[in-house]
Amino acid sequence: MKRRIKHSIIILTCAIGCAVLGFSLNKYINLQQESEVEIGAPFKLTRHTGGSVTDEFYRGKYMFFYFGFTHCPATCPTTLLKMTNVLNQLENIEPRKADKVVPIFISVDPDRDSPEIIGRYISHFHNRFDGLTGTLEELQDLVNSYGSYFSFGEKDEYGNYEVYHSSLIYFIGPNGRYVTHFDPNVSVEEIVTDLKQRVT
Repeated sequence: MKRRIKHSIIILTCAIGCAVLGFSLNKYINLQQESEVEIGAPFKLTRHTGGSVTDEFYRGKYMFFYFGFTHCPATCPTTLLKMTNVLNQLENIEPRKADKVVPIFISVDPDRDSPEIIGRYISHFHNRFDGLTGTLEELQDLVNSYGSYFSFGEKDEYGNYEVYHSSLIYFIGPNGRYVTHFDPNVSVEEIVTDLKQRVT
């Protein structure tokens, strides 16, 4: 009789312990989910070919994009060349995966970068590059949603000015959700290795 009571107490204690642990774990997961910051946002911008395009246009593909401007003296062309080399290498290794990645250049300098100018600019890089821009408000909202930034320097006597902006390359999944980003110092080979693992 005593053995049965003792056995029942052990079972009851284990059941309570599991329930408490389950409740705590569930609460922890919910808190983690609630504390996650959403990166990125829907957008409607102007494509280099003319006409509007939204983020929905790229569903089913991986967006591989960079914020910049066509008058950028060094950082932007260097980064777009890096993205071009990444895609060229990926095409040689995993052509099926490379086809799912869309390289995109988003100009944050709409006063100087018309769709036509952007189109000519990206023609010097990978032939699948898309070029996008928009109003300052549209661009600011999109850039802010990625925790990024851009600002304009003062105009000189000829009307020229610098655009200060972040230098990260973003990678977005086929569902439109942020996957990762790459710092300027990450090599072509490192990005290729990463994309090979992430693209399915």
